[in-house]
Amino acid sequence: MFLFCVFKNLWDRLFLIESNNKELFGFGAENILQKFLIEKNYKVFFNRILKSPYNKNHFLEIDAICYHNNTIFCIEMKNYKGTVYYAANFKNDTFDSYKKNKIIQLKTDKHLNQTYKELPNPLYKTTLFTKQLRKYLLRLDNRFSTIKFISVVVFLNLSTNIDNIRSFNDGIIYLSELDKFLDQKSGNEKNNSWAAQILEQLPSFDKIITINNQTIQGIIKNNIIACHKPNIELQLKNIKTININHTLTSCKSQLKIEYVDFTTSEFECQKLFISLDKFGTIQTHRLSNIKKIIVGTHTLRPF
Repeated sequence: MFLFCVFKNLWDRLFLIESNNKELFGFGAENILQKFLIEKNYKVFFNRILKSPYNKNHFLEIDAICYHNNTIFCIEMKNYKGTVYYAANFKNDTFDSYKKNKIIQLKTDKHLNQTYKELPNPLYKTTLFTKQLRKYLLRLDNRFSTIKFISVVVFLNLSTNIDNIRSFNDGIIYLSELDKFLDQKSGNEKNNSWAAQILEQLPSFDKIITINNQTIQGIIKNNIIACHKPNIELQLKNIKTININHTLTSCKSQLKIEYVDFTTSEFECQKLFISLDKFGTIQTHRLSNIKKIIVGTHTLRPF
């Protein structure tokens, strides 16, 4: 039995699904933003999503929604390197204006080779999310018409040169300026409990954290996860997180469930599969490859 369990766990490692490099890069920057806002005790909601107005199969996502002084800030974090600037428009070889819908990222490597990359202006994406969020919330409660909505793009690295695009007034700033921005752009009113409660229920993806500490997000296909040996059904609507502790020499894993009412339970489980819908692609995650499951809001689940 000992050798069988070792072989089984090693075999399951062959089916470990990993995040791509773009996801890993993004999650790293988001974690820094989350730590910053949590340590400052802001009322904040992370990684919330809305249906795209242009494609029903796509979502708009924002790194953080901060509710501060009865003002809603939609915050997008960027961790670009090098120099970031607007491309210039020329007429008859004379400077005319900047193309503000696009930004250029200039990077120089250790051999002094330069590369240029054209990217969408992140403030445009953030502003689109902010507008859609206001429409979404107004359909839920008309009192949101009295609340200000503000977009802001935060650049993480002070060594990144954003002099050409930086604008405190427009909301393109460094992370070190975020405190000042939130205070100056918000009003002096207190947060309303009804608004915070609705913001808490905004849609968010489910997340699977693998044994390699990589985060994969999507939508868990079923409302119920079946655990075998023992046979237990886990109702996701009642669960916040599932922490899983593995031993290579055992076929069973220890599950610790944290429920939405803040109670917990623990038990051993031998077999469990998670079907994750990752933007139209279905992934199957095995119990022995999962470290943690974070349950998102249930508004996206099919039934």
